[in-house]
Amino acid sequence: MYVDEVYYHDMFRGEPVDDTDFPALCQRAGEIIEEMTLYRLTEEGFAMMPENTQKLVKNAVCAQVEYLDANGGAEMDMGNGMSGATLGKFSYSGASSGSGSTEQSIFSPRAERILWPTGLTYRGGRY
Repeated sequence: MYVDEVYYHDMFRGEPVDDTDFPALCQRAGEIIEEMTLYRLTEEGFAMMPENTQKLVKNAVCAQVEYLDANGGAEMDMGNGMSGATLGKFSYSGASSGSGSTEQSIFSPRAERILWPTGLTYRGGRY
């Protein structure tokens, strides 16, 4: 794993996550960040990265943990979009995209922004 609970709470200062949920969320977040980087990021290669890149990767994983926790937990990666929910007076109905899909992205927008300066998410051609 790229981060632990101490880093998440003390350095990243993330939103509170249940201690029993954190290991699964952290594992899934690391896998999603690896996917987001087109598998340029690996746990083996992480140790060889510059310190600043390591910090950005850790923060991206933490942002992904927060995102997963706020949007249904580690199960969010199962591809089941939430179409709607009601809690007391609050009601949520998923917005439909042009394709009719209500599925939410598993990628944290914040994690993507954190990773931009690393070059790990670059999807373009050679220049």
